[in-house]
Amino acid sequence: MKILVSRFWRLITVLVIFVGALGSQSILAQESPFSAAIIVNGRVVTNYELKQRIIFFSLLQPNADSTKEARNSLIDDRLRQGAAEQLGVVVSPEDVTAGMESFASRANLTADEFLKALAPRGVAPETFRDFVQAGVLWRETIKAKFLSGTKVSEGQIDRAIEGGIAAGGELKLLLSEIIIKKGGVSDARQLAERIKGDVVSAPGFAAAARLHSSAATATTGGQLDWLTLADLPPNIAAQLAALEPGQMTDVIDTEDSVALFYLRDRSTSKGDAAVGVALDFVHLLLPAGADTTAIVAKADRCEDLLPLGRDLPEETVLRETLPEGSVPSEYAAVLRGLDRGEIATVPNAAGQTLVLMVCSRQPMSDFAPSRDDVRTQLLNQKMGLRAQSYLEQLRAEALIVEP
Repeated sequence: MKILVSRFWRLITVLVIFVGALGSQSILAQESPFSAAIIVNGRVVTNYELKQRIIFFSLLQPNADSTKEARNSLIDDRLRQGAAEQLGVVVSPEDVTAGMESFASRANLTADEFLKALAPRGVAPETFRDFVQAGVLWRETIKAKFLSGTKVSEGQIDRAIEGGIAAGGELKLLLSEIIIKKGGVSDARQLAERIKGDVVSAPGFAAAARLHSSAATATTGGQLDWLTLADLPPNIAAQLAALEPGQMTDVIDTEDSVALFYLRDRSTSKGDAAVGVALDFVHLLLPAGADTTAIVAKADRCEDLLPLGRDLPEETVLRETLPEGSVPSEYAAVLRGLDRGEIATVPNAAGQTLVLMVCSRQPMSDFAPSRDDVRTQLLNQKMGLRAQSYLEQLRAEALIVEP
């Protein structure tokens, strides 16, 4: 019996030592710089990388929660790397170096000077390089995935210039919504897809909203007040930025419902840089007896109206761009009441008819933007929204493990 008891305690001792050793190895593994702090879809973020990113962010954003920001940033980096790999996107060392120079220039430093400033604070050169490389890689990934399918129409450029977006204005949208709760008597997505296929007009969308929407706006046909694009969730904003008035989003999935949005109108708040408005307009003086109705019916744009005065005296047809305050008083009030593309006719005492058409309104500033500048700005805005939406999708689908 003594022999059995002795063996029993010897076994217990061995087990205690073994378990203790395992515990020590676990603690050591957690503290090891190169063990996993986070695993994102099988891609490892090491303790060393996390610690370095925390120090780096604490220098860049002293008032922020650098631990939380560093963790989220590294998770996003791994998601971006995975997306780039799927599309076969790579970046050259030269691209990364250029990105480092660009980032450092924000502090009026070269990349070498920036690295020298980081070194005494414990930030390794590869930490800065990895941070920049992830950003450059993501930019190229977004281009590869979305650029060919992201368009900016001439009409969108016209509206942006007229509204002052190039002078710092914000894009605003007038929307209607249909929200269908999941888990009802019918398949929510199937119903939403059917609505999208059947509805072709604002009245049709309003009727479908009254019949099917579970939102509080159902009683008003789904109508919402003006909203700023920047205030909308990225997955919704990315779709709406590409729409023209009269168009509808694809079906949008949320956690407990599906949604459709119909764009009724869009506008742009004025930017602070605008110092006035320039009015681009056509005035055409038709002789007595001219068929004014037929002429007006043929003109949808200023370019349509001008040829109609080809056989008239030169002074009777003119396209001008003037500050609104400098428009001749005899028709300034009429023009103020017209939107772009609208026509007004004003008969005079001699039996002639003055035809007025607004071509555009443009904010005047010391540095008037070109159409190419505005196109680039709108394209970057749309691409940025799509990038946000895509990253949110990647986060939602990711398997993130913290050992």
